Amino acid sequence: MKFLLLQPGNIRPRPVIERLVKRRLLALHHRERVEEAIVRLGDERDAGPRFRVRVFLRIPGPDIHATAADRTMSGAVEKAFAAVEAQIRARRGRRVARRRRAPLLTPGGCGW
Repeated sequence: MKFLLLQPGNIRPRPVIERLVKRRLLALHHRERVEEAIVRLGDERDAGPRFRVRVFLRIPGPDIHATAADRTMSGAVEKAFAAVEAQIRARRGRRVARRRRAPLLTPGGCGW
């Protein structure tokens, strides 16, 4: 991962939250090549779930983004990264399915 940008909105993140974000990004980096990661943290005092986290990952292919809200900051971070992991799994599943559906080309067959 070349670049991590942690953008606190109207809050100052505690070191525990910063470590949680870095740990989850490193875990994702082992599965997918992450070129850039932007994590925005927000505290909306008047909203239903108070804390909001937005994650934007720049990876080869279409970028991945997720938003989550929870009553605790760590819960919102966990939910956002769970949504990112679900998108990565879905993308990998679609890629495998395309490979399985692709017709096999033989040297004597059509398309070689």
